[in-house]
Amino acid sequence: MKRKNLMRQLCNYSLFCYLLALSPATLHAQACMELIWSDEFNGTELNSDQWSYEIGDGCPDLCGFGNNEEQYYTDSPENIMLENGRLIITGKEDTLGGLAYSSAKIYSKNKGDFRYGRIEARMKFPTGQGVWPAFWMLSTEDTYGGWPESGEIDIVEMIGSNPGQVVGTMHTGEPHTFISGYYNLPPDEILADDFHIYSIEWEPDSVTFFFDGIQYHQLTPDILSPWAPFQEDFYLILNLALGGNWPGPVDETTELPQTLEVDYVRVYNHPERLPIRGEQPIVEAVGLEYSTFEIEGANYIWTVPQDASIISGQGTHQITVDWGCTAGNVDLELQTSCETVFLSYEVESFITPDISGPITVTENQADITFNVSQTSGGSFSWEVPSGANIVSGQGTNQIAVEWGCEPGDVTYSLMGSCGSSFENSLSVSLQTIGIIGQPSVPPNTANRTYSIADIPGSSYSWTVPSDVEIVSGQGTPSIQVDFGVADAMITVLVENSCWSNTFELLVAVEESLVYADFDEVDMDFIPRYGAVWSEVANPSPSGINTSALVGRVNKTPGSPYYAGIEANVYEIPTDLRPLMAQKVYSSSSGIVRFLIDDLTTGQEKLRINVEYGPNDVNQWVQLVYDFSEAPTDVYDEIGMRYNHGSTSTEFWYFDDVMNTTDAILSAGTEIAEDITEVIAVYPNPSSGQYFLDSRGIFPTGSNYTLEVMDTQGRSILKQHVVAQGQLVDFDLSTEPSGVYVVNLSGQSLRYAKVIVKQ
Repeated sequence: MKRKNLMRQLCNYSLFCYLLALSPATLHAQACMELIWSDEFNGTELNSDQWSYEIGDGCPDLCGFGNNEEQYYTDSPENIMLENGRLIITGKEDTLGGLAYSSAKIYSKNKGDFRYGRIEARMKFPTGQGVWPAFWMLSTEDTYGGWPESGEIDIVEMIGSNPGQVVGTMHTGEPHTFISGYYNLPPDEILADDFHIYSIEWEPDSVTFFFDGIQYHQLTPDILSPWAPFQEDFYLILNLALGGNWPGPVDETTELPQTLEVDYVRVYNHPERLPIRGEQPIVEAVGLEYSTFEIEGANYIWTVPQDASIISGQGTHQITVDWGCTAGNVDLELQTSCETVFLSYEVESFITPDISGPITVTENQADITFNVSQTSGGSFSWEVPSGANIVSGQGTNQIAVEWGCEPGDVTYSLMGSCGSSFENSLSVSLQTIGIIGQPSVPPNTANRTYSIADIPGSSYSWTVPSDVEIVSGQGTPSIQVDFGVADAMITVLVENSCWSNTFELLVAVEESLVYADFDEVDMDFIPRYGAVWSEVANPSPSGINTSALVGRVNKTPGSPYYAGIEANVYEIPTDLRPLMAQKVYSSSSGIVRFLIDDLTTGQEKLRINVEYGPNDVNQWVQLVYDFSEAPTDVYDEIGMRYNHGSTSTEFWYFDDVMNTTDAILSAGTEIAEDITEVIAVYPNPSSGQYFLDSRGIFPTGSNYTLEVMDTQGRSILKQHVVAQGQLVDFDLSTEPSGVYVVNLSGQSLRYAKVIVKQ
């Protein structure tokens, strides 16, 4: 035992212990390892030349990152920062993306890509159930296919339920194969107690895993599989996940926030293995860069073909080259303090570069740019479709074009002074156009915008029904419209030198826009976070919902508590219809979330929680979410999340998902057409005292509950109210400024409204 403890103490000095772990043959092989890449995190912000941020939850392509993780990754200083020479990644409670937590993840793809060498980081891990820090690698290019075919190297992972165990793993496939190795601290120690060095030695025929210089795992191709894909470039990843299939969910025992602290990341390699990276040239290309990794104190002696020129950088790790008429390799003699090696970048022949530019244009569009990325000493000759004109740039690598009436190819020919010639083309189509605007509005909606593409040289003549008024914009591509009470066909005649066409858009004028009722209106919902959804028979056609068909959601084992569904919708007009609603039925109680998001960025904008309480189980209840205080923004995706807890056997049923006006839904109506009174909270914002007006919503003498919650779902105030046909007041004077949610529950109705405390 004493000997083991002595070894562990010595191994705190990583180089000493690392050398002890190596055989004489290995020591000789490692003698000329050089530091080629590192981040000591000594600055004030993350080095964007070395790292990129992962933003989001993996959706829509890989929600939960394939592991049902429960965090939303950000680049916020609350989740990632540099302090005292360390990178600090913080996982904490949050509300982003409909998830309960936020954290950070960074990666070096296309900024630090490596093949072989020693890769290490000195880190201090967090602890707690559901906490999952990792330092790992993925393939830069999917040479052998998507994951896992192109491989994964987990330099180190830890799960919070086993805080004293180091795990190193390699993944291959297909079929998916992975083999892990483990290093266990003594029972009275955990990895969160101190910093440790986690590293791998990656050789062409093996990957060896080390903890504080102690080897604990080694894998070779014959152990992994004959198709182990570890002869390609891989990039680095650092992240702190919360929850997921492997660590399990964060629970009440987990103390958040938790932090992953990184002192440094370093990569060493043999100079003879270093790549030269650059761009395959065209004939007589100018200004192309070629580089390798920078080694402190090394000499770089570059050579290029005889009629090419090194314009700058000789003697450094990066050069700029002007090419001539002869293809040939870019060669490097790299002299380090240990050895001299020779590297080469092959240029067997000149390439034919692609054209950059739009592939879709409108008729008569002006100022369109097409270019070839590399400039050249040769002469370019461009051709465009009939009716289009090259305004400027003929003879160079970039042209400006004024389009005509027809689609077609943009083509260039490159004639070099060397006598060589190249040709390439880009196919360009015409944009498909139509009227853009809200397809559904409430009666008497005023000042709504409808538009069509602005095509140069076009005239626009708009027509609307008699009870609809064009307020402004007649004769332009965009009009402002006031509606009446009937559905309206908006029409525009567009005429230009190319064509004359009429376009139409039918606008439904209705109090509520039903997204899904499953009897008449269906929607393509997308399952998220391990959810499974289907259209089924109503489990209890009674009370406020007697329809035949409804939606049903459950979750797969190991998925986050709040599994659910999403759907793409036309931009939600929160100024016209600020309410979202659904009817819910379940045999279990819990929070039901409604989210409105920005589909383009995938980032959650607003979320409201409403409780389906213990007294609601096994009956249909209408949940209403009030977004009337939503900032003006783009909301074109809806999401519903149901609290399944840890079980995967409970079902949540839902129906009549809709966007409606500031008149709430009438309990007992199948589809909301009857208007009842408006629920209002004022003043909003307020410095403390608020008044709630729910008169006419709850019958006189009936009981309902008023609860105010913060954005973390914590109850701030709760009181039981007997409806007496008068205002109800409540006070938040002692609470900090911010956003809160008022929840009302009673009479088969659950209502939530956002308020602001100044």
